[in-house]
Amino acid sequence: METTSLGVAVYLVLLFAPGLTSVLESIAYRIRAAGKAELVRAERERDGRKLSAREGRQERHG
Repeated sequence: METTSLGVAVYLVLLFAPGLTSVLESIAYRIRAAGKAELVRAERERDGRKLSAREGRQERHG
């Protein structure tokens, strides 16, 4: 009976692993993006510049 339960557990883990990996990668991406945005905001405040997103884009491209 234990062997069957173990086999079912392993099967379920393997079945859901790709989906779980995708979810974890998505969460990690959001955490990194939030951290990067916080660094950019802190840098702007430190430099005394409070640019809107539009002004920032124009400054980089123009």
